[in-house]
Formats: sequence, structure tokens, C-alpha cells
Amino acid sequence: MTVAHLIAVPPFVVAGSVQRGSSSGQAAVEFTVVIPFHNPGATLRRTVERLAETLYAQNISFDMVAVTGGSTDGSERGLEGLPWIQVIADRELQDKGAALQTGLAAAGGTWVGVVDVDADVEVDPYELIECLHRARERENVLV
Repeated sequence: MTVAHLIAVPPFVVAGSVQRGSSSGQAAVEFTVVIPFHNPGATLRRTVERLAETLYAQNISFDMVAVTGGSTDGSERGLEGLPWIQVIADRELQDKGAALQTGLAAAGGTWVGVVDVDADVEVDPYELIECLHRARERENVLV
């Protein structure tokens, strides 16, 4: 499956680089959430905060990587002050596919989840957590 096939898919979870055989040792967090985006507006911060609240409540160690894919609305500024998120706003990244690839490369968790904040439907944090649980149980690379 290519990155282009993954862009419009509901939340999914893949094994992180540590689990895929990276020699770097143990992951600092269990779960990295990658959020590629293009002009989501205020939806971005609300979604990120809901995801974080739900992950904290489930006692899952996590971090997040949000990557702008050519956004022009300044959405990334809405994430300032959140300590558990890395924001990548590189002007060279002009599409969502490039943003997704960059986010996956920056992810350091044992498991990596991806959510689409640009979709017309609201992101359900519990759907992402369910994908994580299924991945853990089956030790699948893609759930």
C-alpha cells in the first residue's frame, strides 16, 4: 500500500520503527499520533486536545507529530504551548502526502497512528485507540 492510498483512510495504526527492527533500542513512548493537515482551521487544536485527553485517560504514553502540507491558514500556530506535540511546518512540504511521509519519518513510538483532521467527519479518539488495541493483540503492521 502506498502513501497515496492511506491519505483518505480512517484512522490506522502501524508498527513504529523500533518494532520494525530499528537498531535505536527502546521507544520513548508507546504511541505516536501523526497528524498531516492542510488548512483545518480551529478543528486542528480541538482534535489534538480531544485525542490527548482520551490517550491520557487510557493511560497510554504518547506523543504527536503534526505536519502541515502546504497550509496557508496558520493552523499550526494554534498548537503552540502543547508540550507533547512536535509541529513541522516546512514550506517545502506542499501536499498532504509529503506531510504524511515526513510525520511517519519523525514518529518515535512503538506504534504509530494516523488521523485525518481535514476530513468532513469529526475524528473519534476511541476509534484510533481501538486500532491500537487491535494492533497490539495481533501484532499486525497495519490495522
